[in-house]
Amino acid sequence: MRLRKIATAALAVLLVGCSVAPSEPPPPELDFTQPQAAQQMVTQLIEKIGSQQVIMVEIRTDQVTVSAIKDERPVTWAYRDRKLAEVPSDLAYVDQATFNIADFNIADVGAVFRAAAGVSGSEENQILQIVDYSGGQVMMSVATNPESRTVFFTPAGALLEDLDFATIGGLTRGLADVSHNLYLALTVNIDSKRGIWIDYPAGAKGSIVRRQRAAAVPVTTMIRTEDTKLKSFDPKRISLTAIWTVVHSNRKTPVSQWSVVIEDSGQPSGPRMSFTIDGQTLTTNLLGVTIT
Repeated sequence: MRLRKIATAALAVLLVGCSVAPSEPPPPELDFTQPQAAQQMVTQLIEKIGSQQVIMVEIRTDQVTVSAIKDERPVTWAYRDRKLAEVPSDLAYVDQATFNIADFNIADVGAVFRAAAGVSGSEENQILQIVDYSGGQVMMSVATNPESRTVFFTPAGALLEDLDFATIGGLTRGLADVSHNLYLALTVNIDSKRGIWIDYPAGAKGSIVRRQRAAAVPVTTMIRTEDTKLKSFDPKRISLTAIWTVVHSNRKTPVSQWSVVIEDSGQPSGPRMSFTIDGQTLTTNLLGVTIT
């Protein structure tokens, strides 16, 4: 009987010793729409990667992902499912522009999401992304899933200005955007509905670059190979006042659709402006004087 009691007591001690300790409670879910939350997490992820050559940042309500170039290849870390970890990514490095996250205002992602929802009409599964948008231009944008209109922001966190190309103000801003730091142009196109685009010669012979600014989309850049006999000219010679005067004098209504193509085909008078206004065409010099 005594041996049975000792064995029973020993078994009880063994069971107590082998019992599973209560698991620690999972860390609380983070909400990156709260002020400073996303900014702090992005900083942590960059430190984990060990590189300041950031090429992509994505922020959702409960997730943050950062990709940066380390040892000449992209490395991605993320906060997902309440954990920090390196994650697989199909992101390839094809000379995208790198950026300093300090140049972008992500201190209050919730405010950015609310501003984007006000424009797009949707707040479902919002994703803030900072990435090389086109031609080395790094942009901050917010998209949704299901997809609605992508909303673009300046690095300071303000909404990218929607341009109305039927106004002198919209024309001025659009032309400034596409001609920034350019001194040579082959063609400048202005369309009251579609926007403004400019073609200029690239470094390689026969390469032409097109910069385009649409109403609600930042400047996009495309390169093509094409032989041209057009002469280049300084886009700063273009007078928007002269263009506006010609349009105002020839349109039938304030909402008339119009366009103008500005090129230099080698004529003695220099670059010419070819207008189409309400289906009618006319040609002027850069001062807006009609050429017959």
